[in-house]
Amino acid sequence: MMRIGVILLFATSALAGPEEEVQILLNAWQVEQAAIKIEPLLAAMPEIPAIQAAAARVKFHQQRYADALDLMRRAKVTSGRSPGQYELIRATFETTKNFVRHSGGRVVLRMSPGADEVLVPYLLKALNQAIDVLAPRFGVKITAPISVGIYPSAEAFSAVSTLDMKSIKTSGTIALCKFDRLMLISPRATLRGYDWLDTLSHELIHLLISRRSHNTVPVWLHEGLAKYHESGWRKPFGEPLPVNSAALLARALNRDELITFAQMSPSMAYLPSQEATATAFAEVHTAVEYLLEKYGEKSILLLLDGLRDSGGDLDFAFRQVSGAGLASFERSWAIWLKGRRFETRDGLRVQALTFGKNRAASDDDDPARPEGEAGRFARLGDLLFRRGHRQAAAIEYARSVKRAGYGYPGLVQRLASSQIASGQLKEAGEVLKLSAERSPDDPRIHVLLGRLAVKAERFEQALDAYALANAINPFDPEVHEGMRIAAKALKRQPLIDQETKALAFLHAPPNVKAVVKRDQPHGFLSVTTSPWSEVIIDDESLHRASPLSDYPLSVGAHKLTLRNSALSLERHLDVMITLGQTTIVKVDLRNDK
Repeated sequence: MMRIGVILLFATSALAGPEEEVQILLNAWQVEQAAIKIEPLLAAMPEIPAIQAAAARVKFHQQRYADALDLMRRAKVTSGRSPGQYELIRATFETTKNFVRHSGGRVVLRMSPGADEVLVPYLLKALNQAIDVLAPRFGVKITAPISVGIYPSAEAFSAVSTLDMKSIKTSGTIALCKFDRLMLISPRATLRGYDWLDTLSHELIHLLISRRSHNTVPVWLHEGLAKYHESGWRKPFGEPLPVNSAALLARALNRDELITFAQMSPSMAYLPSQEATATAFAEVHTAVEYLLEKYGEKSILLLLDGLRDSGGDLDFAFRQVSGAGLASFERSWAIWLKGRRFETRDGLRVQALTFGKNRAASDDDDPARPEGEAGRFARLGDLLFRRGHRQAAAIEYARSVKRAGYGYPGLVQRLASSQIASGQLKEAGEVLKLSAERSPDDPRIHVLLGRLAVKAERFEQALDAYALANAINPFDPEVHEGMRIAAKALKRQPLIDQETKALAFLHAPPNVKAVVKRDQPHGFLSVTTSPWSEVIIDDESLHRASPLSDYPLSVGAHKLTLRNSALSLERHLDVMITLGQTTIVKVDLRNDK
């Protein structure tokens, strides 16, 4: 799962006209200075196409997209051709015209209204905390709010970023720092989410580096500094390489297949696979680790300032740090890297980034199952699981795992889920511990650890586990219901309010037409449960929660499932829908049979 900061090239021109000078300032991410330069030019020469287009680009960097598009259209009409970045500005305006705005501290968020707004409190808190920690580290003062765009799909992200869809999906690119703002694909656009809070911290670092250096830093150093520092907003700088990254780097070293710094340019988004991108990130992380180990913390600002002052001359910048050029640094780093030991672990599974419909842990029907005898036990467990017979399902799943091992995450997680529901808490804990060692970034494991802690009434542990799940897949309703249950037990009203609001965003009625065709005979279903539950009809989640009022359904028999995963409560009912009538269902999940 990759976050990529695509860096604009630093342009210079000794004989630049005034509008070209504005573009040079924008390329250097000096947006305020560019605005100061263009405004009097636009006032004096409002009908000159080049001035109109330059002013449009400044307003684009200021996120004033309607104004930017208006100026671009005027320039196009006057000149008879589309100015540079015309299509980008038009696409950005169309993509974001219905976005809502949230602000707090030194951050402004823009996103689609609805479910994506569940991200707001966590993003504002994390980014403001990251600014406090990281801005001084890179010698940057934040005087105006930093703009963040959250995009609902990879397609929308492609439209506003200039990255094509093939590059996004091949490399796993889900975030950028570009045009003096942070850009992020919503975790809702992925199957199981990704580490979105550290991802935005990573992109914030790109912005700080670009502002300090006037955007003269090469991509490999940009990414190395961002990767090394990305988790520094929540823990000390220099977090060790994750075991999966260390394994990739060790394999590349053994095969003599390191990716060169030159191959990482102009962007890691163009590397041939997610594995290649992850290997490159591991390499540059260690390059910065070596830089700091050998030359100390002062080396960061010396490098950035040397690149700024020299217009991007790496040899000049490295001489300010070490007395020798880049080639000398590369040689000594390579020797150091080959002599370093990396922690690796057999059986480790890397959570691949997959774009698609986001799935809650309880709805994630991972199809991977073993073959042979283990597969037969697994299929019988699945049949019992779907019918709500959790204790019997746990027996069959345990038989399957005993024969097949822990290499099938969906199978192992259904085993743990069944054990929790049937009160086998110790056994579930042992299963989840082993599973977490193999797949530490799988949000389903953290959800189940939270569910286990709620069942055992270890509410602080539940909050910790669900917080880890939230930092990967915040669109799983159980994450927020679990945190709300734990917060109620611990009497933490602000957290109760926050998670209640999050659930309201996730369960708001979708802005779509009726789920039945107009000419199809239908009636209505109303559901009330105690406690709260997910509503699932004919094995399809509505992504709605009780109470549910007058939901249109086709006439006839339907299978109704009511589920509160955090409390391991589930009820299966058969309901009959009558033409034009409302069928009312009221259930106490704890007591009714």
